[in-house]
Amino acid sequence: MKRYIYLLSLLLFIFSCDNEPSKNQLLEAKIDGQYFSFTGSADKYTDYVNSQKTGYEYQIYNHDRHSFLIEAYDDTFTKIIFNFPEFTAQYIVELTGGQSKTYEAVSGRFRILGNENGNLRGDFYFKAKNILNSSDSVMITDGYYDIFLNESDRTFPR
Repeated sequence: MKRYIYLLSLLLFIFSCDNEPSKNQLLEAKIDGQYFSFTGSADKYTDYVNSQKTGYEYQIYNHDRHSFLIEAYDDTFTKIIFNFPEFTAQYIVELTGGQSKTYEAVSGRFRILGNENGNLRGDFYFKAKNILNSSDSVMITDGYYDIFLNESDRTFPR
């Protein structure tokens, strides 16, 4: 009987263990007046030149029919607001037939609101123009991200 109790206790313990908690991946924005929500990723690279820390590079991105890549570089180690052109943003929309349109930011802001429990939170907005047709533009507003932050180092020779 004791063996069954131990076996039952062991099984309950094994099955009660939960997998690693899910990581935040929220990336959303209003694109020309329509709200979209995406599965996002966030990376922070700490750059070193000759073993000396030189800055942080932040990347917020996703891969979908509507794709974003937002990059900001901070060489002050404290910056949280990046006004254009202190950040770059690219928006790519896939069209039918394998075609796509690529837009690049021409104005806007990218902001970091916080880094808590391994998640990077912030907001953004920007106007972007088609790289092949400058009269074709989109407005990206109400952008928000709350994404698990992957951190790594990069080293560069002088």
